[in-house]
Amino acid sequence: MKIRNLFQALSCLLLLPFGINAQEDTAHHRAVYQQIKQQEKTLLKTTATYKDTPLVFALTGWIKEGQIKKIVARSSEDGAGVEEYYLEDEKPLFVYSTYFRNHLSKSPQKIENRLYFRDGHIFKWLTNDSTTGILHGEDYAAETERLTKNCTAFIKALKATNKKQAGKTQVTEGIFLGIEQGDYSHWQLRTSTGKELSLFVLQPDSSLDKALENSQAFKGRKCKVTWKQSIEDIPEAGGKIEVEQILSVEWLSPK
Repeated sequence: MKIRNLFQALSCLLLLPFGINAQEDTAHHRAVYQQIKQQEKTLLKTTATYKDTPLVFALTGWIKEGQIKKIVARSSEDGAGVEEYYLEDEKPLFVYSTYFRNHLSKSPQKIENRLYFRDGHIFKWLTNDSTTGILHGEDYAAETERLTKNCTAFIKALKATNKKQAGKTQVTEGIFLGIEQGDYSHWQLRTSTGKELSLFVLQPDSSLDKALENSQAFKGRKCKVTWKQSIEDIPEAGGKIEVEQILSVEWLSPK
């Protein structure tokens, strides 16, 4: 399956101003968008790469209860920009895309597009590109097909990666030593062999909530933690690095 690049897909767009008031026909889309944005930090985050020669897409996905809720796709093509997919039932509901026209110039122009889906088809397309004209039905259909196929391929790639990562989870018992605070929180654990683990607290489940709120109340207790190694984007460390992060905890001794 070929995925058209962003420049080809955006060669003709519907010209509509961004300054118009929000309409009722997109009220549901805005509500879902806000919900995903608010929950984003609590969702399981996974990354993947999707190749569609000659293009390579760097993907980041956010998962809730096994469903992909959001995808950010970055193309390897210079200036191709970024597309953000906000999903409902793993189908595109709203797509926000950006790219830079004349990206190698001193003053590149940022082009923004907002595409709204209903019943599997784009029904509203907003852009700030003043050079484009009015689209016809076949243009909407072509862009609907491109984004839908992209979304399907991206979901498959992200779920395959997440499945591999899930298979690498490890379980370790030890004594909880506390939470070390820095740019990120770290769960400190001493195993039965005396080895100390420092696990990133990135996107664990709710079993950690009470200990994160009051670590002193749990210090010294025996616990069983589920954790994994993964590649994460840590800007403070210079980009993507391999980390050990905690996923959940089970307390083995009473307070």
